[in-house]
Amino acid sequence: MTDSQILRTLLIPFRSGRALLPNSLVVQVLPYATPLRIENAPPWVMGAMLWRARTIPLVSLEHIINPKAPGLEGHARIIVLNTLNQRPKLTNFALLGTAAPQLLNLTRMAIRDLADDTVNIPGIARWVQVNGETAIIPDLDAIESTLIALMRA
Repeated sequence: MTDSQILRTLLIPFRSGRALLPNSLVVQVLPYATPLRIENAPPWVMGAMLWRARTIPLVSLEHIINPKAPGLEGHARIIVLNTLNQRPKLTNFALLGTAAPQLLNLTRMAIRDLADDTVNIPGIARWVQVNGETAIIPDLDAIESTLIALMRA
């Protein structure tokens, strides 16, 4: 197997599951800090935090899946990501996780799509199985679109 056949990914744990992201999007992993409130934000936007002299939004994948999920504090981790679209007002945002991400070098064959038309949640691109575990692939375009609209408000 050559390096071009390997996908370098991170598995980010959260209370009710895991998210699979390209390793290249993750900039930094930080300990939890209480975010600042953002007015009129959806329940999955936990607030904003100061990072490298910029204010970036903090997103909870847990709350995208279940808007009524309890909050998460204490040993949680904040995973800072680069955005896909690199808009001037939103070059980064953060995800809330329960622990540090796990590095996985995967082949495309190790990721199996769990297509289920009954599970259609905005912010979730697809459900997959990775090494026997269920994970989500977030719809980063949809998440970023919502966040950029909040940043304009």
